[in-house]
Amino acid sequence: MGGALRQSDHESGSALGLALTGAFGFGAGLLFGLVAGGLLGAVDQDRMKRAVRRFRPGEDESSEDEETDRTEHDLLDALKNNPVTRQLDLSVSALGGGLVELTGTVPDETTRELAADVARGVLGADVVVNRILVEGTDTDGQSAVVS
Repeated sequence: MGGALRQSDHESGSALGLALTGAFGFGAGLLFGLVAGGLLGAVDQDRMKRAVRRFRPGEDESSEDEETDRTEHDLLDALKNNPVTRQLDLSVSALGGGLVELTGTVPDETTRELAADVARGVLGADVVVNRILVEGTDTDGQSAVVS
């Protein structure tokens, strides 16, 4: 009878360990999802379709070129329609696959982050590389060159 109690205790401990491991895994996955969501922006049905389309073999390159051109155009429009970023000399490059790059100079860090936020709101800008320089911080008053 004592052996049966030990077996039962062992099974309870295993079940508890399994439950704790599952809870930890769920919590870690949830935390990762929240962090990734904050970094990458909102994920909606259109973004998921584009991401899946990129991995299909034989995808038509001309449609990707058109999508890249459209994304660049939409990015420029979004920056020109924002009252803070409209007067800035910023450049955008859609590099394909949802990757876009911002370059130029701005007066302060807040404006730099605002420009990136505006870009993240554009359909087709899945990942925004913000290479905008802040005057006086990233530059020494001379023309900035970004390589």
